[in-house]
Amino acid sequence: MNRLLPLLLIAFLSTSLVAQDDLGSAKNLILQGKCADAIAPLQKISKSSFRKPAGEKASVMLTECYLREHKREEALKLSSRFLEYYVSTPYRERMELAQAIASTESGTVYEGVESMLRILAYSRNPAARSRTKEVVIQVLAASLLNADQLQALLEKYPVDKDVVGWIQLQIGRESQNSRRYKSARYWYKKVLQADVSEKLRNVAEKGLSSLEDAGAGMPTILVLAPLSGDFAEFGAAAIQGVLLAFEQAGLQGKVNVRPADTRADAAIALMRTQQAVNQDSVIAIIGPIMSSPAATVAAWLGSNFQHIPMITPTATDDGIARMGPNIFQVNITMKRLAQSIAEFASKCLDIREYAVLSPLGDYGASMSQSFTQAVERLGGNVIAFRNYEEGRPDYKTEFDLLRDVRFKQENRRRNIAKGAENLDAVNAKERRFYMQDSTFSFPGIFIPATNPADAGAIVSQTAFNKISGTFLGTSGWYGRELLVQGKRLVDSSYFSIPGLDMEKNATYDKFAKAFQEKWGSEPGEDKVAGLSYDAANIVFSSLSKMNNSLVNYMNNQSVFQGIYGDIRFKRGVNTNTKIITVQKGKFVPMNGCSPAN
Repeated sequence: MNRLLPLLLIAFLSTSLVAQDDLGSAKNLILQGKCADAIAPLQKISKSSFRKPAGEKASVMLTECYLREHKREEALKLSSRFLEYYVSTPYRERMELAQAIASTESGTVYEGVESMLRILAYSRNPAARSRTKEVVIQVLAASLLNADQLQALLEKYPVDKDVVGWIQLQIGRESQNSRRYKSARYWYKKVLQADVSEKLRNVAEKGLSSLEDAGAGMPTILVLAPLSGDFAEFGAAAIQGVLLAFEQAGLQGKVNVRPADTRADAAIALMRTQQAVNQDSVIAIIGPIMSSPAATVAAWLGSNFQHIPMITPTATDDGIARMGPNIFQVNITMKRLAQSIAEFASKCLDIREYAVLSPLGDYGASMSQSFTQAVERLGGNVIAFRNYEEGRPDYKTEFDLLRDVRFKQENRRRNIAKGAENLDAVNAKERRFYMQDSTFSFPGIFIPATNPADAGAIVSQTAFNKISGTFLGTSGWYGRELLVQGKRLVDSSYFSIPGLDMEKNATYDKFAKAFQEKWGSEPGEDKVAGLSYDAANIVFSSLSKMNNSLVNYMNNQSVFQGIYGDIRFKRGVNTNTKIITVQKGKFVPMNGCSPAN
């Protein structure tokens, strides 16, 4: 064993020396401009000594020779393998740059440029930074990226003043090519305001001077939606709906549709809006699709730019449309749903007293508060209120509490009729009899359940728990599970739904067919694509018919036709709700105070 060690050491040294000799020969070939001839010896060293210093260096030289000889796949494969193995190496920047160049030449330009900018962000090697900067400017100058991609890179990696200047210049060029002249001027001026090279300044000045006789250029419609993150699927559906409407409107070359990623974040949505309004000739905004970003953007836009309409397709929070005369909500708000069932119960059923069973959570709290306010404005009262936890099999506790409240009310009325001085006086025997054997009736019982199964389950237990009255609900009731769970007890109940929740019609069928043909899939049941399509059509149709103000036209139009039914704006809120009743186990829409034929 002791004799083998010197032999192994000699073999190792001889191998290393051979590798060094081959490496030197390969290096000489490269210096002579014969990279093709250097590939074979470099491949040999890289394969046999990959984990050794000679193999490490050979792999870098081999990757760079692959690039010179346009062997991009080989360069990508070796650079990926190298970077995965060598976490810390003096050649890391060289190899990352080689990989980025190979990616760019293979067609993934954005990813390649992003990798180069990342090198500039972290590298402290002057030679590596200089070479990377040179390459990234060459790629930027080739105009291979669109304005949105350039904007994204600018936000992520403001790493070098000259590189930033080139990105801004290219955004200006892309904007000018798409006839967005306001945007082009903005970006050319940004270049001129920075401390950049004389060459870059000259190019920006030429671009700016070429726009002297141009106006604002093509108007822009900004579409705000989450295109990344947890809600990207909804954002994609919204964009698909808008682009389908844009194609059908025949506005290509007349209007620019500019999607912007909000990531479902209110601050980002506001930033995107401010950027677009300051940089572009924005004439309308579709979105945001989530309530929180929509409220934030609406507050800023409604205060500062009331000539630009914002129409959110799907946000349901109340109050967004009140942010300004230029803010519109296509989806029905929760407040409007609660108001409509309260108005129906008061005007058509002549109910003045209500019990409310409200599910725990934001939805139940919002619905119950809006219902109570509407009832009180109409001269009624909520005489009993109880929260409940959805999904439980038994609601006896909640019903007992309602029965107790109702007994106290009826007991006071009996004492008033008797002329008793103490209106709260209770006969213990009488109370026991009432609580055990009497059915307590509330004229109206409002249950804003979030789903039809829970609504049906609660109603199905009322008879056993000796509670009666007219049951009222909102859109959470609408579904077959209500009929299955509630059985005959849900007959003659009433609930409000958005008009868009009614059964699909020929207009919807036409939209669904066009959507399938364009995108290869059906529009989702969540209605995001359909509502976004409607919102876009409202904007596009208004553009062709308005005289001077888009906001005024949209406010003065009483009805817009949508694929789910008419959209009726009142102070920016879609008021088109429907009241549904149940008759003999079937859903029947109401026409005023009577069931529709």
